[in-house]
Amino acid sequence: MERIGSARAISDIEFVIGVPGPGHDKASWQVQGVECSRDRHRFSGQAYAFTIEVLQLKLVRSGRISWHVMIVTEWWRSGDSSKDIRSAKWLKVIEGKASDVTAWMRRCRAMKAAKPAASQDIET
Repeated sequence: MERIGSARAISDIEFVIGVPGPGHDKASWQVQGVECSRDRHRFSGQAYAFTIEVLQLKLVRSGRISWHVMIVTEWWRSGDSSKDIRSAKWLKVIEGKASDVTAWMRRCRAMKAAKPAASQDIET
């Protein structure tokens, strides 16, 4: 079974929730019953700069959190240019079971892949 924190699993989750690109400022949305929120943090110094994006996903059922996941993306650049030094993406299950998250992701990925592209709107 694939690990929840693998690059492929993270990409599949992002595909399902339709993460807006870096140029979009959408901070929260809902898709497939999951509450999604995104925060960005930036720092720029003389020797380096970084951007950290924190994407939180929560599935709430009957007023209780079934699972809560954070996906963190980091971009580090040298200060004298926009040369990338390092980038990383990782996922942490904060609450609930990883198997519940992957089951949701597989079910929703299959449904989204089966839909025509025009009907794949984000629920608001």
